[in-house]
Amino acid sequence: MAEKHQLLLERIAVVTFFLLIAIACFKIILPFLGPILWSVIIVVATWPLYLRLKNKLGSRSKLATLIMTIALSLVLVLPLVILTVSLSEQISNTRDVIKDLSQVTLPENPPAWISKIPIISTRLEKLWHEASTDMHGLVEQIRPQIRQVTAWLLAQGAHLGLVLLQFVLVLVISAVLYGSGEAMAGQCRKLAVRLGGDGGLSSLEAATQTIKKVSLGVICTAAIQAILSGFGFWLASVPGWVLLTFFCFFLAMLQVGTGLIWIPVSVWLFYQDANGWAIFTIAWGIFINIGDNFIKPLLISHGGKLPIALIFLGVIGGLLTWGFIGIFLGPTLLAIGYNLLHLWLEQEPGTSP
Repeated sequence: MAEKHQLLLERIAVVTFFLLIAIACFKIILPFLGPILWSVIIVVATWPLYLRLKNKLGSRSKLATLIMTIALSLVLVLPLVILTVSLSEQISNTRDVIKDLSQVTLPENPPAWISKIPIISTRLEKLWHEASTDMHGLVEQIRPQIRQVTAWLLAQGAHLGLVLLQFVLVLVISAVLYGSGEAMAGQCRKLAVRLGGDGGLSSLEAATQTIKKVSLGVICTAAIQAILSGFGFWLASVPGWVLLTFFCFFLAMLQVGTGLIWIPVSVWLFYQDANGWAIFTIAWGIFINIGDNFIKPLLISHGGKLPIALIFLGVIGGLLTWGFIGIFLGPTLLAIGYNLLHLWLEQEPGTSP
């Protein structure tokens, strides 16, 4: 009897020891959890492209890894550097923008197309009348809000340096994962089988397909919309077009659409007497929104549709949890959880998930 108690105590001690080691390891990794997860998502989503490149290079994995890392740096780090520089420039020009805005004069009657905008047309017409009679007073009313936005942008600009370091860390981790991806994939399959048998392997495959689906159907389509919108703003010589491009990307990720950006931009162009560019901006924005209805279903056709509410909550929750990098992590992780839950609910009772 004493031997059984001693054996039980030894097992408890061993389990406690490994549990403490696991907790300590988790605490060490916790500050890097966001970059690690994002690196895994990037590598899984781009793995077919990496294999194709590796085969074309004669199975030279190091060269393929180097090319993929350089490509990722151009896609991830370079836009962030440009955004940081543009943000600092736009903040420094805020006072001049407010001063110029207070001197703008509007005709008494708004354009006819404003009345056709659903839901907010009445509010826009009222705002137009206020601006046409007392633009200076209207600017003074919104000055506190503008200051709050400026302060928020300053805070975000201070965080962009840290975000840039996170993205560099993502590149390093991604390079390591490319080089050891096949071995790590094998270990993940063994772990999935050990934990859940064939059901665990199915769950791993579902998670992999979900990552690819969200990366292509949500993130890539948002990036395409933002790039096209930014190209149009650049052609029209719109000030702060880089910052506007980022806002387009954020709104596209939220599934709201880029209209909240290009409609005010087109109105601003009308008041600058750039009527041709204003019409171009409207036509270009409509073209982008129409194209999204074809591009997104094409990219996610292999994985079904994701609930818009899930994507919205993922973007906002990810941003609040992990900052800028959470814009990408949030919807991806929520989508994985959603699909795994759906897969588990479809299992027969008593079978492995």
